[in-house]
Amino acid sequence: MAGRLRRLVDRLIPPAAVPARYVRQTVDPMRGADFRLKIVCLDVDHGDSTLIVLPTGRVALVDSGKDLWAARRVIPFLEHHNIGEITYYINTHLHEDHTGQRERILRDYLVQNVWDHRTFSTGQELDFEGTHLTVLNSYADASDDNDRSLAFRLEYNGFVYGHGADLYADGQRRILQRFPDLVRSHVYRANHHMHGSVSVEYLVRTDPVVVVISAQEAVYQRLAYTHDFCQAVEQMRRGRLRDVHLTLERGNVVVQVNDALDWGCSTYRPQIILAGLYP
Repeated sequence: MAGRLRRLVDRLIPPAAVPARYVRQTVDPMRGADFRLKIVCLDVDHGDSTLIVLPTGRVALVDSGKDLWAARRVIPFLEHHNIGEITYYINTHLHEDHTGQRERILRDYLVQNVWDHRTFSTGQELDFEGTHLTVLNSYADASDDNDRSLAFRLEYNGFVYGHGADLYADGQRRILQRFPDLVRSHVYRANHHMHGSVSVEYLVRTDPVVVVISAQEAVYQRLAYTHDFCQAVEQMRRGRLRDVHLTLERGNVVVQVNDALDWGCSTYRPQIILAGLYP
């Protein structure tokens, strides 16, 4: 099943030229790379964790997966890259697949700012360590915890990273209605592990070069992925879409950016996965 769906997605994405240096590799690309902004979408199974090295050199960690996967992937990644200080620990919402090892992270990594979906108001904009962050969805926008989650747009020198959080289709349509000109992204982090409804119209309007989906194998049985997302891919391929990265297939996804014309994306399978390696 997985192979058939992968081939389907591959057929839907033509090898079109895009204004980006695009490399797929199997080695860890974080060390020594000369890019001002780095975004690492970590492979944490069913959950989310994204580490952002901002142009100032400060580090933001957006979510940290489930407890076990935070111990297997997030903490070892921080240790492997000698990241001893996290300036911003941001939870898109407080479900357990986004808050793994939270107390340990706050204790051990000198966290200076702890933010979540209640920290912001929708439409808020802030200069964020050399980038521009716009809040597209926050706590006050809905009653369901997932549809309250923090969705945002991060822009740097014309490059846009869109973070979909755990919104369902209603939340995506709400963003599209309120911010129709802000959803287009070079890299789009898809919502809620394709678990639950998605808006095909919204996905098409994001017009990404790369889509990142953090998910476990159950994604292959979800209609949101096998039907709605594939329907969206058929339309997105007429635009800029070049690749879809499922973290369970590709591992960590690393995006490195100087500007909208000088950026790259690579994937590699993390080697440090043992839960007990860093007690």
